[in-house]
Amino acid sequence: MKANLVNMLAIFLGCGLGSLVSQHLDKKLQDFLMTAMGLVVFFLGIQMSLETKNILLVILSLVLGGALGTQLRIEDNLYRLGDRLEKKWTKSGKSNFASGFINASLLFCIGSMSIVGSLQAGLQGDYSILYAKAILDGTIALVLVNTLGPGVYGSLISVGIYQGAIVLFSRSIRSLLTSQALGDLTGLGGILIMAIGLNLLEIKKIKVGDMLPGLVLVVLYYLLIA
Repeated sequence: MKANLVNMLAIFLGCGLGSLVSQHLDKKLQDFLMTAMGLVVFFLGIQMSLETKNILLVILSLVLGGALGTQLRIEDNLYRLGDRLEKKWTKSGKSNFASGFINASLLFCIGSMSIVGSLQAGLQGDYSILYAKAILDGTIALVLVNTLGPGVYGSLISVGIYQGAIVLFSRSIRSLLTSQALGDLTGLGGILIMAIGLNLLEIKKIKVGDMLPGLVLVVLYYLLIA
């Protein structure tokens, strides 16, 4: 769970630093920071993908899971939910603090990196994705606090609870999975992380959320078939 604490601390520090240097934070610097993080995330994904044990299973899970997720429009529905929550807070006349809180919470929690990183932490005790996400979230918080206000600080609580729950759940099923299953989950997770890196680099817009069912297919294969 320490990676969650690091993630929460990174958001807090990012907000604090953003408040201090707001007058020096121009668009060029913001673009550079996001490009640098995109490269780091893409490289991390490559490292993870090399852990694959059964490449055929990973490919099939990615294709079938992605097809299912596309039909269910998982990513679109997640962001639509976020839009509805945002509008609900706005229409109810909530303060700017509440608006910053809900928007930042959705941004930090609704994403494949949060899910894959928490699964990786719970199943293998590997916190590399969550540490990378912490740096990314801190960088984003640095920018957001100047546009959404102090409510961004409160989002660190949402991140801690959300990711912590996924970590605890994945730990509960860890004993049911073999080392080969964990390797294939890591490999597929790495491919998804690479896709997030491409998104950050603005090379191609990929709906990574639609691919998340692939991770479930890998788990089901090893629990029910292998």
